[in-house]
Order: sequence, then C-alpha cells, then structure tokens
Amino acid sequence: MIRLKGHGASWELAEGFEPILPKILAAPGLTIKESPTKLVAVHAVNRARFYVKSYRHSAVPFRPLKFYFKSSQGRNEWALAQKLDALAVPIVRHLAYGERWTAGGLQESILITEGFDGAPLDRAQGLDWKPVTEFLRRLHECGVLQRDLHPGNILRNPVTGEMRLVDLHGTIVKSSLTADECVANLAFLRIFLPIPVPVEVERQSARRRKQYFAHRARRCLKHNREFAPKILGDLEWRVRLPFFNPAVENILRDPDAFLVGDARILKPGRSSTVGMAGGLVLKRYNFRVRKPENLFKDLFRQSKARRAFLKSYHLELVGIPSARPIATADVRRSRVLLRSYFLMEEIPGATDLGKWRGGGLFAAHAVAELLAGLHNEGFTHRDLKETNIVVDHNGRAVLLDLDGLEYIKAVPNRRAAADLERLARAARSLPQFSRVDWLNFLRRYCKVRGIRPRDLTTLQHPARLNRSGF
Repeated sequence: MIRLKGHGASWELAEGFEPILPKILAAPGLTIKESPTKLVAVHAVNRARFYVKSYRHSAVPFRPLKFYFKSSQGRNEWALAQKLDALAVPIVRHLAYGERWTAGGLQESILITEGFDGAPLDRAQGLDWKPVTEFLRRLHECGVLQRDLHPGNILRNPVTGEMRLVDLHGTIVKSSLTADECVANLAFLRIFLPIPVPVEVERQSARRRKQYFAHRARRCLKHNREFAPKILGDLEWRVRLPFFNPAVENILRDPDAFLVGDARILKPGRSSTVGMAGGLVLKRYNFRVRKPENLFKDLFRQSKARRAFLKSYHLELVGIPSARPIATADVRRSRVLLRSYFLMEEIPGATDLGKWRGGGLFAAHAVAELLAGLHNEGFTHRDLKETNIVVDHNGRAVLLDLDGLEYIKAVPNRRAAADLERLARAARSLPQFSRVDWLNFLRRYCKVRGIRPRDLTTLQHPARLNRSGF
C-alpha cells in the first residue's frame, strides 16, 4: 500500500498505480452517473478504462463534519475491497482512494477502480443460470453478503464468462452466513433475473419484489441521475431528465399557455383539464373544494399530480402498462394548493375500451392480463371504467387516470372482486362486448393470477350479467 499527498488530496494507492494516477485525474472523464452528492465518470488512459467515483460530502451542509467521528462511505468501500481481495472474492480491482479535507471536515472522497470488460447480468443473452448461482454460492461460502444484489452489481465477460462484483456499497463480510441469509440473498437477485429456484424462494422473492419497487418508486421525488428539480417560469418542476428536451421545456415554462393554445383538449372539466400535443399529454388539476376537510388535508399531503407521478413511475417499474411520467409541479400560496400539473407521454394509437372495435375476445384477454397484473403487484383501483382503459397500437391494454389507484401491498380476493364488478357495471352498456367475452375475461384473469373463479366470492356471477354487459 502506497500513501502520498497530491492533486489536492491524501491518497492510498495499490502497488504500481502511482505513475498512472496523475494521468487519470488529468484525462477528461465521461459522466455516467451524477447526483448532487455523487459523481461517477469513466476515464480512458493508455487504452485502459478507469472509473472515478466522487462522493461530494460538501454538497450537504454540515455533513463534512461528521467524518471527524466516522469513516466515509468511500473509505469503507476501500477497506472492504482489501478484505475481499484477501478472501479471493472476484471484484473489480480497486486502485486508489483519496480524501480532500479542510478545517470544515471531509469535503470529498474519491474511489478509483479498474475497468472490467463485462456487462451487467440483465444484458446477457441466453445466459446459463448455473454459473450465476455458483458465483453467488462462492460469495456465501466466503461469508460475503451483498444486500443490494441487483444485476447491475455483477459484471460478466461475454467471452470468458468471468464474473465480478462491482459497487461494494451494501456488502458485509461475516465469519459465516446462515441458511436464511443465503436464501434471502438469492430471493433478492431472483427479483430481477429468472433464475430457477425452489418454490419457497420464489414466494419470498415475490414478497421482497413488492417491497423493493414500492421503495424504489419514491426515488422519482428525489434528486438523482434520473430525476431532478428544475425551476422553469414561475414553477419548480420535478423532471425526469432522460426525457427532458426543448419540447418538454416549452410546455413546462408555461403549462397554462400550452393548454390554451397548442394542445388539443381531451377533457375540459372543472376538477381537471387534459390537453395533448406533440406526443405529450398535460393534466392540470384545478382548484375545486368539494369538501372543506380536503382543503385542510391538502395543506399537508402531496397533490394529486404528484401522487399520480409517483404511482405512474411505480407502475412502470413493475411492468404495468401506463403513460410514462415526465414531470410534475404544484402551485401553492401559503401552503394552500391552487393547482398542480402532471406531464406524461402520449400512448401511441390509444383507443379507449368504449370505442374499441377490434374484437371482444382480444380486448377481454388484454384487459384481464392488465388487471391481473395490477392486482398481483398490490394495486387496486376504485374507479375502473371503460374510459380509464385504452388499447394501444401494439394491442396492449393500458391504464389511464390513476387518481383512483391505490397501492395496498396485497389485494385480497374480495377487494379484487369489487374492482372487477365495478368495471363490469361500467361496461354493460357497450354492445361490442358480450357475456361470453366476460366469461373469457374472467378465465384469463384467474389464470394469470393463479386463482379459481370461485375464489372471487363477492363477484357477481357472470350468468346474472345482462347480455350486453362485459
């Protein structure tokens, strides 16, 4: 281990890395991840790649001071890498660690790792799962538990098949792991990859999957590499950065002008106004007090637009078709919510269920799969009707209008039955759907959910629906 000072920091280096350090720091880096508190960039030197991760402690007031009393995350990762090397655990090579101190505390810590010619497991084509489980077993035998074991944290060389662990944050080393810890770790990885596992592991993975994505969905309300606050015009927007472009920016600078001028109005209502143009849909929630207590509740709870933004991103993460969320903003005066906005992508070729003429059986199966997936993921919808479900140009059923959507983790059959009955009542007047279509819908729904029709104990029996009911 080499220790030196230079380039404004105190460094600890791997043997032989000293001549390369100044070249890496001088080379222009390509940013691959960025947030207010962390920057990850890749630097190319002598045809080799090096990843520089910078923890910006000074971005948070008073945070630098706490590192007088505890180790930083970068320091912990550096120490952990040395320990894993000693255990012969395959990880990306950690080459250097640096710290920039002032009297005000640790301002920045820097971790440099060597590039590895591999891709995350979820990008691999035709991957044999046996080497993956063997890799995980090897980690567990060494007492290594990576608590954030998603596919992006395991790189695989497509030529040699070699796998290495990357991003050690969340990793712990113990003298030995219990069987429950090993199973839980496998169940977590099973969230992302279709690894063959025993039934009990698959069930545990399904439970952990819901918890994971419910927690991860909340990142859309934070500042990170995908979402960030932006002040445009008179509003502070929560913006999805990969989809922020000049067209989006023009709308966000004056959303009311967009609804008045450029947009084709889809819904001119007292409670909300919806307009569409250029592949984008803007929904404005207008100020309207139906119940005085709601005015008081709005002082403390999130707006409908922000809740729709969060729910839409949650649906996207779990694979339920809905409009992709792009931005949201609120207008408040002394905390009183006056209006709020939700910008989303247009659904290509969308035809709402009430106007669908492409065949009742096709629609029945598409809607059944949508609602079965919704309930399996822990969502229920108290306002299911034919205008809230559309069929896109690919024939997928897509959920609209998320105001009635609620995440309750596990949907009991009685609650699911109430949702289905609500949709059946709303669709009775549609002549294109028959009782046979409803029966086909119910069979497909139950098959996808893995239940029997009689499990829906409160559901109105299909034979009692009138012939025009869906």
